[in-house]
Amino acid sequence: MGAVTPRRPALPRKADVVVAGSGASGLTAALAAAAEGANVLLVERAEWLGGTTALSGGRVWVPCNHLIDSDTPGAAASYLDGFFDSRYRQMTETFIRTAPEMARFVERNSAHRFVVCPNYPDYNLAQPGATLGGRSLDMQPIDISRLTPLAAGILLPPGYLPISFAEWEKWRYPDQFDWGLLKERERAGIRTGGAALIAGLLDGVAKAGVRVLTGTRLTGFMRGSAELERDGQVTKVGAAAVILATGGFDWDQGLRARSQPSAQRASGASPTNTGDGLRIAQQARAMIDNMAEGWWMPMLTVPGERLLGEQFYRALIRERGLPRQIMVDGAGRRFVNEALPYNEVGKALHAARGPVHLVFDEAYRAKYPLPGVPQHGLVPDWVARAHSLTELAAVIGTDPDILTGTISRWNAACAVGTDPDFGRGGDAYQRFCGDPAIQPNPSLGPIDEAPYYAVEVLAGTIGTKGGPVTDTDGRVLDQQESPIPGLYAVGNAAAFWTADGYPGPGATLAVGMTMGYRAGRHAGQTPC
Repeated sequence: MGAVTPRRPALPRKADVVVAGSGASGLTAALAAAAEGANVLLVERAEWLGGTTALSGGRVWVPCNHLIDSDTPGAAASYLDGFFDSRYRQMTETFIRTAPEMARFVERNSAHRFVVCPNYPDYNLAQPGATLGGRSLDMQPIDISRLTPLAAGILLPPGYLPISFAEWEKWRYPDQFDWGLLKERERAGIRTGGAALIAGLLDGVAKAGVRVLTGTRLTGFMRGSAELERDGQVTKVGAAAVILATGGFDWDQGLRARSQPSAQRASGASPTNTGDGLRIAQQARAMIDNMAEGWWMPMLTVPGERLLGEQFYRALIRERGLPRQIMVDGAGRRFVNEALPYNEVGKALHAARGPVHLVFDEAYRAKYPLPGVPQHGLVPDWVARAHSLTELAAVIGTDPDILTGTISRWNAACAVGTDPDFGRGGDAYQRFCGDPAIQPNPSLGPIDEAPYYAVEVLAGTIGTKGGPVTDTDGRVLDQQESPIPGLYAVGNAAAFWTADGYPGPGATLAVGMTMGYRAGRHAGQTPC
């Protein structure tokens, strides 16, 4: 579709607030600053808008939100205690207090409308204060033809389908999808998921008078100005405040190699997330923290799928909770409860020995979804395939005796409905990701119908968590823990006080948008 605008408008000489990054965190920050009366410029490095948010499911985890009445701040605090870094307890308290306010602000000031996911459980149901649903918010499908023209330039991932979470929960499997409805939505420009969240926020930002420029990269910050690069030229723009919302450093191979677990090989973040905000904060002598952590995700590669010139990686979220599949290490042994939340499986991948494969049978392929693997027709060459488990072991390089023994033990566990090794299907979250038609344990099912298949599973991220430390208003702190005048950081561009925790579906966006709201509001009303 090309760039968002056919001709680039000139850069302004100055703005009250410059926001770098067009994901949900940056858009919320720009919206909040504009609501305070600030003159706001939002720049996006790519030619497309939305960043990692546009590639995501777009759900937002908001405790005590306005669509439910059963949650309490005390329950949310009990649940998050131990999840997030205790050194930054004030950040957690601020999040619990502000997230519901942020959600109401977004609905008042944009075209986005939240829809509650009443059955989508929190990720750690053994933790006090956990809920079986209601904290995760989806969105109403949105018609971009009725919004700002900017909405036509939102980044879309390969394989995008305009399906809501409620529809997925109702249909579950591709042979039950209403394909006529989905194709009509594609023709009409109806968006769901992260693309819908971006579209609604963009419309609010445009109506609030924020200037939005694509193909414009923030390369430097000095008090009172922002350095912007466009078409190879660098321009200084006067700015009382600069808000870093540039995402993490997932695509900077050197930074990732130095900071992240060595097993990391993939990312679902936008390829423009190369650590711009981190480097700018370091140049400003900011305090840096949490560099070794990320929002972990098991992923796979579908050859030929590319995004912004880079390989696109598919996340494995609910596929691992379905029957008739397991994950094995390089020797052919199970090493984790496959149905655990993806952040926990991602941690297990860091310690797994040898290449990891998801092994499944023909009955799985015929019913359940797996990215890039059709239910009917020819199986692509990149999927390992064999008529026996012994042959499959040879194809993927595992010990045939160990692999066949592992699957024999798995099949025996499925026959009695319990997993003695890892307890798969043992809580409501795991069962939610399974097949409701399979009882007594929706997550268990034998691997016994040839041919047999395997795909390699990669350790990945949907965002890194390291960067500059901020205060509760998103102000970047220097190494003496004092605010750096005029510099803010939000979303994955900031050091997430979430440590290695992942409390529920949509927590990444919830934290980023909440801090974006606070940073934008503070920057928009406070002389810097």
